Amino acid sequence: MSSILYKFKHNGNFSKQVKLYMLNTFISYLVMSAFANVLQGIYFKRLGFEEGFIGNVIALKTVLIGLSAVPVGMLSDIIGRKRAVMLGVIISSLGYLGQCIFTSQLLIYFFACLNGIGSAVMYVNDAPFLAENCEEEKRINLFSINFIINQLASIFGSYSGGRIPELFGGESISILRGTQVFFSLMVLLALVPLYKIKNEKTSESIRREGSFFSLLKRKNVVLIITYNMLIGFGAGLVIPFFNLFLHYKLNVGTRVVGTIMAYSQVATIIGAFLVPYVSKKLGRVFTVQLCQILSIPFLLIISIAGNVWLTTFVFFMRSALMNMAQPALQSLTMEIVGDEERSALSSLMNLSNHITRGISASVAGFLMANVSYELPYYITAVLYITAILLFARIFDSGKRKIGSPMIK
Repeated sequence: MSSILYKFKHNGNFSKQVKLYMLNTFISYLVMSAFANVLQGIYFKRLGFEEGFIGNVIALKTVLIGLSAVPVGMLSDIIGRKRAVMLGVIISSLGYLGQCIFTSQLLIYFFACLNGIGSAVMYVNDAPFLAENCEEEKRINLFSINFIINQLASIFGSYSGGRIPELFGGESISILRGTQVFFSLMVLLALVPLYKIKNEKTSESIRREGSFFSLLKRKNVVLIITYNMLIGFGAGLVIPFFNLFLHYKLNVGTRVVGTIMAYSQVATIIGAFLVPYVSKKLGRVFTVQLCQILSIPFLLIISIAGNVWLTTFVFFMRSALMNMAQPALQSLTMEIVGDEERSALSSLMNLSNHITRGISASVAGFLMANVSYELPYYITAVLYITAILLFARIFDSGKRKIGSPMIK
């Protein structure tokens, strides 16, 4: 932790704007993690809803994130990222509250959609805001630190989401609902650092009309989006349901679920520290391929491990390997296009990833309710292998020069 803070203070020397924005994302990721990783699925099961319904809720929210990505990006260019993100925080809070207060399936679906729209604002504006408020030579350092801070937020969110219900006496519907209401209101704290951000200057690189369509005419952009869709579809089959897998397949309580999910975020942070050194030795392209390939055996072991501690270890390894290359993957993706097109590509990547995650979450809910909890893991492994092969074709192990800055 001290090394992170030292790097943040001395090596980064980032602006106050950037630090305030990262405080906002820390709060948002903390709340999101408590809901998605621990509380919501278990709460819905306590209400008597089946996995199919839970999958549909996750699907609606995730698909709305994707469908909202492009219009949210355009709106943010018009009203400014500060105002857009503040609006997104308020919409997210309403979405969280509605899902834990109402028990009507229709109303839960509606507020899940609101939650998705609010989340889309954060996803779309995160990278562009940081890039616009940081010198080019500091961006890699900034993105790495931001990634680590967000993972720390997820750790606190997962742990507190599992711990708070236990402190108040158990996992009854009223306690789970009260805990979710607490986190729903807590996300509004993100408005404080956002309010302190100075008004932004009008961007000279406003998204041009038709730029999204022009990007889709490029083969390398279409291929990287296809890769992103395969990874998203696979992730949506298993990641949103891991809390249910632990709670109902391995019979562990919310505290243990929250602790295990927190450990998985620790694994991601460790990976984030290691990836710059691995990338320097092996290259960014090969690092991404190697990490994702090595994660697949651990993914399959999760589905067959009957012991909670073995499951914890393999989930730790899967999370570290699959996620550690994200900063390298993000930088490779952004280098496919020019500076003025990165915001548009970010929107398209969010759209493609979240729509496929949403669809696959609905599929996974049906499979878990009607076939088995294990089948989605096997399908995900096949999808990941296909995506890795496509990634190799796109970058040709670093030999094909898609963009001059890309191959190092």
